[in-house]
Order: sequence, then structure tokens, then C-alpha cells
Amino acid sequence: MKYFKLLLIILIIVPAAAFAVPKDVLNGKEFTSEKYPSILIGFKNGGVYGYALVNTYMGTYEIKDNNKIKLSYMSYTKMEGTREQNDGEYEYFSYLREAKTYSYDSKTGVLIIDKMKFRQRK
Repeated sequence: MKYFKLLLIILIIVPAAAFAVPKDVLNGKEFTSEKYPSILIGFKNGGVYGYALVNTYMGTYEIKDNNKIKLSYMSYTKMEGTREQNDGEYEYFSYLREAKTYSYDSKTGVLIIDKMKFRQRK
């Protein structure tokens, strides 16, 4: 009977672990862009928000298995900046729209979304 209970527990726990939702290591953290230090990106409870070179933005994010990330429903203010700022924002928002993977090193505080590198704010 002991072995039967143990086997039953294993049969319940192992499949449940296989389908567990990936841990959201980004929740509650904010980062600044290495290329454009004034760019901020933050993550909280499934929402992504931040400040680009001129405009603020918000949307949703979803963490998936194998370091996959999906950023959706992005909206932002439409203030006009210099040509350089506008070009930088266009590049940044393009990266966010196309983002598919991420890596985060909790020891160094470095977040990489596809090719864009960020450092965690203290």
C-alpha cells in the first residue's frame, strides 16, 4: 500500500511539473538600455512599461518556455522629438515588436531581449 501511494503521488507530480508555467524572473524589475541609457523598460504582473527617448509606452508580456518572450498590445504616446530621437525610438519599438527571446542573468542584472542589452536598475 505504501508503494502504491508513492507511485500515485509520483504519477500526479511529474506530469504537473512538466506543464508548469515558466517562472517570471522579470516581474517587478526595471532595466535601462545599454545603447540608449535614457530608455527604461519595466515588467510588472504581465504588463510591460517604460520610457523611450521621447515617449512613454505600455503593453503586455508573456514569458514562455526556453527563454521565449512575447510583447503584445504595445501603445505609446506620440510626442515629437529630434530626428535622432525619433530614429532611435523607431529602432527600439521595432525591436520590441519583433522580440522573441530573452536571457536574464540575476547575478549581473543583465537582460538581453533578442539583440538589445539592458542593465537592471538598482
